[in-house]
Amino acid sequence: MNLVRHLLLCAGLTAALPALSQEAAGAATGPLRVVATLPDLADITARIGGERVQVQSLTRGREDLHHVVARPSHLVALSRADVLVQVGLSLEMGFLPGLLENARNPRIRPGQPGFVNVSVGWDPLGVPEVVTRKDGDVHPDGNPHLNLDPAGGRHIAARILAGLTAADPQGRAYFEARAAEYGKELDAAEARWAAAAKAWAGRKIVVYHKEYDYLARRYGLEIVGSIESKPGIPPTPGHVARLVEAMRAAGPVVILTAAWSNGRELAEIGKAAGATVVELPNQGGGTPGAETWIGMQDVIHERLARAFGSEPPKR
Repeated sequence: MNLVRHLLLCAGLTAALPALSQEAAGAATGPLRVVATLPDLADITARIGGERVQVQSLTRGREDLHHVVARPSHLVALSRADVLVQVGLSLEMGFLPGLLENARNPRIRPGQPGFVNVSVGWDPLGVPEVVTRKDGDVHPDGNPHLNLDPAGGRHIAARILAGLTAADPQGRAYFEARAAEYGKELDAAEARWAAAAKAWAGRKIVVYHKEYDYLARRYGLEIVGSIESKPGIPPTPGHVARLVEAMRAAGPVVILTAAWSNGRELAEIGKAAGATVVELPNQGGGTPGAETWIGMQDVIHERLARAFGSEPPKR
């Protein structure tokens, strides 16, 4: 049985689907109802949309984004939404397609004005030449974690501005004015992040998952290795042994991990290799101070600065 259908049966919501789909087919009144897949996207949407939007996020800030569990509340939200904002690059592949199929909402289907894919126009890292399952959980269109690039917020904001304007053309001037104000905040934030990171080039890191590749590219960090043996595949003892040896040979190394992957095993690997383990947000909302996208990047830069022994950014 389809997972989403099973959730609906458990929650007694299947009888409500026709009514929800009829509501979805009607014209929107009042603020646009926007569903974002990540808190980051919800935050930037709210900043640009202001009073013309009502926004909610499907995720809460600490999940492994490749293994989000679909909930009945997700289906209800998507059934009523005027706009859906997703990262794309198959980041939400594990849960969003089934929800969209069962939501029966034509407004937010791919190709419609209410469907916003913020990865459009992004230059992705790690596009595989050949896609094969033996290489792990490979994203065929490249690394989807563009929200963790310090320059990603500006790109995301531009895509959201275009999406909101397409869904609500009468709000164009309002959205553009708010986007310009948000752009000024990004100018200040990017300046303090660049100042904090000016001495980071060449610093060596190990990642648990390939979430922080864009961050590494932005500042010239050298990725010594990944704790996952392959993307999405837990490490084997042999892989860990080889990685620890490589880390010892590399010199001072910082291990970067998200909340979902920061377990006892990482502390043991860090101790064996003489490396510092640093937990970074992988999305907004799940860490104190990281409730907004800019706040999330501030937390990332502050924690990296402490790990590298440099001056943290001043908010």
